[in-house]
Amino acid sequence: MENVRPINHLKILTREWRKILIVALIVVFVSLVYSLVQPFLYRATVSILVLQKSSFSIDAYSASKSEERIANKLAQVVYSSSFMKNVVTSGYYINESYFPTDEYQRRKKWSETVEASVPTGLSKLTFSIYHTDPNQALQIAQAIAYTITSDKKEYIGIEDVDLKVLDTPLVSKYPVRPNILVNILLGIVLGIIFGIAYVVLSYDSQKDKLFAIPRRTDIQPHLVNTNKISETASVEKAMERMAQIPEIKELEEVPELEKAEHQAEVQEENKEEVAEMKLEVPDLNQELNRRLETPRYDISKKPEVNFDNQQPAKKEYPEFSDEDKFVGMK
Repeated sequence: MENVRPINHLKILTREWRKILIVALIVVFVSLVYSLVQPFLYRATVSILVLQKSSFSIDAYSASKSEERIANKLAQVVYSSSFMKNVVTSGYYINESYFPTDEYQRRKKWSETVEASVPTGLSKLTFSIYHTDPNQALQIAQAIAYTITSDKKEYIGIEDVDLKVLDTPLVSKYPVRPNILVNILLGIVLGIIFGIAYVVLSYDSQKDKLFAIPRRTDIQPHLVNTNKISETASVEKAMERMAQIPEIKELEEVPELEKAEHQAEVQEENKEEVAEMKLEVPDLNQELNRRLETPRYDISKKPEVNFDNQQPAKKEYPEFSDEDKFVGMK
């Protein structure tokens, strides 16, 4: 267990920062594409104040809590199909074709268009209308304010409650949905989280050479023949025998190994001396072939003699000063 090191996740994340960056960029790109694909919506807002007429039997605190409950009740009534129908047919210039004819899709589209909220502790009811056309968003906001104030008795059920328009409808100059900046920042945060999760989950300690023991590829797995192992063999006895073996730090401490090494050096020197003492024996086959290839004189051929420039040889006779010396001459 001495070679096992604890995993340092901080160093792993620091080393694999490129993977985290790539994952973050992919998530940011997806969020940007999603934001650009969505239709751009303008927002119109209108605020309604809920007031309850005080009486001698209700104190101010109870009246305030009652107003807040009434505002929350009206916030839920706004999403109903009957309220939607009254708003569309209120006489304002609202494009009814913007909402589908199917009842399910029509209610879903209305809930996406209108948003009602009540601040905690206040009796203020705020409506936000989102539409691709800013003029249509303004018309729907005015129709909602008119419908809820004129038909308050129908939706509230009591007469001692008064609804007043606190803020008149106001339309944004620029599209508010989708918020590209917020989506990009959210994509960066989610991308970093996903990148860290990917690096941590895909980390393999066996393939890591810095934080774990590398896997040896020079050792191949092999089967062990259990038939050769004695049944009476004891692992404890084998460990005891191993413990009795003296520890060898250097090979020079073993005399047998030193002697064997010296004998091997002597044998090498003898082999070199024998190789030098070998006589060089000529190769008879090579010598015979060389002599057979040497050209010989052919007696069947006569040498050619040129007689054109050759002069006949003159016979030389001895000269004598006395003629009488010749025998038989007169």
